[in-house]
Amino acid sequence: MDAFMRPPLLLVPGPVPLHPAVQEEMAKPAVPHYGEAFIHTYRETIDLLRHIWSSPDGRVFPIMGPGHAGLESIAFTFLRRGDRVVVQENGFFGGRIAEVLRAHGVRTDLVASAWGGGPDVDGVRKALREPAKALAVVHNETSTGVTNPLGELLEAAHDADAFVLLDAVSSFAGIPVPIERLGIDAAFSASQKCLAAPAGFSPVAIAPALWESAKAPDVDGWYLNLATWSRYESEWGDWHPTPTTVSSNLFYALHRALRLVKEEGLEARYGRHAAMAARVRGGLTDLGFRFLAPPDLASNTVACAEPPAGADAATLIHRLREDRGIYVSGGLGPLRGKVVRIGTMGTQAEPEVVDALLDGVQACL
Repeated sequence: MDAFMRPPLLLVPGPVPLHPAVQEEMAKPAVPHYGEAFIHTYRETIDLLRHIWSSPDGRVFPIMGPGHAGLESIAFTFLRRGDRVVVQENGFFGGRIAEVLRAHGVRTDLVASAWGGGPDVDGVRKALREPAKALAVVHNETSTGVTNPLGELLEAAHDADAFVLLDAVSSFAGIPVPIERLGIDAAFSASQKCLAAPAGFSPVAIAPALWESAKAPDVDGWYLNLATWSRYESEWGDWHPTPTTVSSNLFYALHRALRLVKEEGLEARYGRHAAMAARVRGGLTDLGFRFLAPPDLASNTVACAEPPAGADAATLIHRLREDRGIYVSGGLGPLRGKVVRIGTMGTQAEPEVVDALLDGVQACL
């Protein structure tokens, strides 16, 4: 059968294939984004998000928009023009955080380290000697396949009295992010990654102490200011808990994906992601691939590897798509044309999917 006659097998670092139960919600007739039935689903969605964040006491918001909407909602709510933020950068998305914050008039200082390696903790400590409002960290760097260890970075931020802003876009629901136990103050993610929901929501979590510190902030933004979301939850929460219209189909699909996470169990889900990532790394290593991330920093949701000698990354990506209907991604920034990036998130992290990928790579090489 021609590759284009088959459903594509998405092994890019998001979006991921939807579970049939989630896809079913997308196909239902549209219903109102308010009223008794929606309120019940909304409240359950908030509880399910708190469960995954391991944050029973924090504030959680299902911001409708891409992951960057979550980042901007944190910036609008807790940062002001002229504030200083230290950004830890060892990949493309660390630089992206700095770019977004600069657009808000925030003064950002990058602490850069080599792509494919870990963070420069000493550099972060040195940068935080000058007063800073926050330290921004990418938990799982999708451009390199590195999961940044958080312990020393969080300690450095707490010692400097800076709040921690975490990009958990490609780790939330795939790699543990217990924000209250770790002492993370603000975090954001995206629905189309490990949650395996449709793109269109950015779950945001805020620690109680940070929320209390911004009880009466200067108004900056409206839709993406979490104070607006909180006010509607408080004043309109028994009827219309969001400030504007949200897609009811997308919301019910998000809710169903969250229920699937709860039904599987967080530990089982994290274990499944770890096992399938190891399966990908082992299979590609046997085929001669070289991974950017060292074993102790290797991500369980995204693999980033150079093809074996004599193989071209762009050609391999093209052949997988054309011959097998398998979609993987190329490199970003200085890695463009040099690496392939493979997602093992949500519905991608299944044995039959990983085996189809490895068979396809072997055939196309």
